[in-house]
Amino acid sequence: MEENRESLSGNGLPLVNKKLKQRDSFEYYLIKKVAKTIKRFGMIQKGDRIIVGVSGGKDSLTLLRVLSLRRGIYPNDYELLAVHVASNTGCKGEADRKVLEDYFRSEGYNYKIVEFNLWPGKKGINTFWCSWNRRRVLFETANKLGYNKIALAHHRNDVIETLLMNMFYHAELSTMQPLQPLFEGKITIIRPLYYIPESDTIAYAKKHSIPTVHCRCPIEGETPRELFKRVINEIERKNPQAGINALRALENIKLEYLPASAVKEDVDV
Repeated sequence: MEENRESLSGNGLPLVNKKLKQRDSFEYYLIKKVAKTIKRFGMIQKGDRIIVGVSGGKDSLTLLRVLSLRRGIYPNDYELLAVHVASNTGCKGEADRKVLEDYFRSEGYNYKIVEFNLWPGKKGINTFWCSWNRRRVLFETANKLGYNKIALAHHRNDVIETLLMNMFYHAELSTMQPLQPLFEGKITIIRPLYYIPESDTIAYAKKHSIPTVHCRCPIEGETPRELFKRVINEIERKNPQAGINALRALENIKLEYLPASAVKEDVDV
């Protein structure tokens, strides 16, 4: 770890150097932004035991670092466990396990690698199936080890992409929630990067030399998400406020300008 970047408090939690704002204003900004999101939605409470789902990509490793450092600025008594779900198929989109473990150890993170049997040769495997089953492994791990929350690294672009995908592919207005209780509240999914644009996680990972992998699924070509990613990037290039405006729109719904029920037409389109 960087010399004097952080020390440990009496309870073993990291204490961020008070000069962080002057020394690393971008990191300070990111921690503050995430902290505001956590406070707004009440994502983390005292005594929470939180699993951070780590794929090995820039977003999940950024989330892990920020949640760890956040405890130095906003003293919270919560526990973090980085969990990486490794498949048995040697997926080209996966992080190098040794590199990931070396990084966890060098940064002092508590971690667990969970093996995931992808069932080689199974028909109907796609990115959704794989993602859903990896999520299932996280739920099972949280339940087995007694963790009550799972932090996922979905950022602002992911939320908007999901909204557009559901509109155009599933004919519904829905997207990811920043806070999502499941199993009658036994486990809660939190998304602390909800308001953070992907450009920030890219810059942060590069600035701090975080060893990341571009998780490209080898079993599919271009996905609908990648299509909408390009669309959103182009819109934001012309209007930098477009991303945050899209999130604000989800909280500024004008029902008087929306149909009360689905419109059924007799003609074929």
